[in-house]
Amino acid sequence: MNMDTIFYLGAYVILYSFAGWVLESVSKTIEQRKFVNSGFLYGPFCPIYGFGALIMLLGLNFLKEKPILLFIAAFFLLSIWEYLVGVFLEKVFKTKYWDYSHLKWNFQGRVCLKNSLFWGILGVLFVCCIHPFIEHYIKMVPFSILVYTDIILAIAILVDLIFSVIAVTNFGTMLTKINELGENIKDKVKELKELKDKNKQKVATIEKSSIENIESIIQELKTKEAKLKIRIYKQANRLKKAFPSMKSEAITNFLNQKIDIPKLKRNSKKKNKE
Repeated sequence: MNMDTIFYLGAYVILYSFAGWVLESVSKTIEQRKFVNSGFLYGPFCPIYGFGALIMLLGLNFLKEKPILLFIAAFFLLSIWEYLVGVFLEKVFKTKYWDYSHLKWNFQGRVCLKNSLFWGILGVLFVCCIHPFIEHYIKMVPFSILVYTDIILAIAILVDLIFSVIAVTNFGTMLTKINELGENIKDKVKELKELKDKNKQKVATIEKSSIENIESIIQELKTKEAKLKIRIYKQANRLKKAFPSMKSEAITNFLNQKIDIPKLKRNSKKKNKE
């Protein structure tokens, strides 16, 4: 396989990753009646579709003149691909991003007959109609432009992937930090109450600056807690919209809490007292 072929295949992976994102986002936006940025990444790409297209190009193109065999091959090959990606994500991120257990004829909730039939039909349409049409226009793009576009978009997707992985893997750590901040706030509130009680009872001489200092610390802790909760909420909510059947105990428990976002935003903007 020469370099020209590699760059063309790279262009197809990127293009079909974008097309897959459009397909998923549009269908979920219609279903949920509000815009949904589908997929694992922040950007408009679903690599599972891009590499699925690559699998079809390299593994199924020879069946182009045999649509029935092509349907059967796509049915099984893409179902296996979906299954393997699901297992990989579950093992790495301890989260089941899609679950078809509620549908008939599913296997471990990772693949189902309905989707497999879709993959079979898509495989026939892709190999016989969609890709030949796309390939015709891609070949019209000057090769030098194709190379630079491949490199720029590949770097952008890689950076997006790194940030997305970091965000997901840090979810548990951020929840732990929230719990720690909550405990610190409780301790400081208790300390402040004791100081004020002593001041009222004149048990000891309490300087006003000591009370103000603790109040300032409490406000600072509350601001940090609010900012962190907003950050986690946005991330968890985005993933839940992108993967409605996602199963993650940490994310589900967090989203099930009564979270007052407007109040958190007000707290996150408050400045410490001078």
